Amino acid sequence: MAHNLYLVFSQKPAEVSPEEYDRWYAHHAQENIESPGFVSAQRYMIREIARSEPTGVEQHLALYEFKGDMSGWRTDLTRRVQSGEINLPPWFDRIGFTSWDCSPVGGRLTPGG
Repeated sequence: MAHNLYLVFSQKPAEVSPEEYDRWYAHHAQENIESPGFVSAQRYMIREIARSEPTGVEQHLALYEFKGDMSGWRTDLTRRVQSGEINLPPWFDRIGFTSWDCSPVGGRLTPGG
């Protein structure tokens, strides 16, 4: 069975070093997937490519794989943040976030398929 994906694109605040952001995000992604419904997470450094050349600034992508409806883990994450179980850094509100909920369409394609 194919799982759903939740993609989170982010740009770190200018005043936060790449090392500090990476340390925090590695820990944060692990905290996130402790909520029920998550299957896995993988983080990426990404950069847009135009005409085969890198363009723009590097961004971060966290790819979360989950099963079922996202409302369960969203509710649990909100509860954990509000209870203080998940601590957010003081610069959290300055992170530029966009996110995408992705549901599979059709089967998985493989070479020679």
